[in-house]
Amino acid sequence: MLVGIVVIAVGIYAAFLYQDLNKSRTAGYDTTKEQVLSATSVTEVEKVVTFNGAESYHVVFGHTEENEGRLIFYPLKGNEKTLTTITEQEMISEDQMLQQWRNSCNDCELIKIVPGIIEEEVLWEITYRDAVDRYVLDYYAIADGSQYEQYRLNQMFK
Repeated sequence: MLVGIVVIAVGIYAAFLYQDLNKSRTAGYDTTKEQVLSATSVTEVEKVVTFNGAESYHVVFGHTEENEGRLIFYPLKGNEKTLTTITEQEMISEDQMLQQWRNSCNDCELIKIVPGIIEEEVLWEITYRDAVDRYVLDYYAIADGSQYEQYRLNQMFK
């Protein structure tokens, strides 16, 4: 009986902890959506993700009234926001980029893919574990899929 109460209490605590962590992870997404909808030609927001590099951005995937795809990079730092916009025609799609990556990386385990900006270059960041269990960050030009840079991290302790 006591074990059952403890298990239920831990389950409830875990659910509240998850909700709290998820809220902090997506903090500001609603404000970003409102700003993008009012300041750009985007009329529908599909999703918002966060890119953390030297500068952090909310990346908004959206569509215009003519159903043209757009990526909007909304900087999180500063009061003056200079938005970077990429049209669907100017970029290799997420699916195309993942297919290209899968063709070149056998036995790799994808963690995530997210658009980002590094030194004013718009890129796809692909995070994964490679065949020898290294944590890898690959950056590819969003315009043509050419490799920009790569970081491979070895785990020292298990």
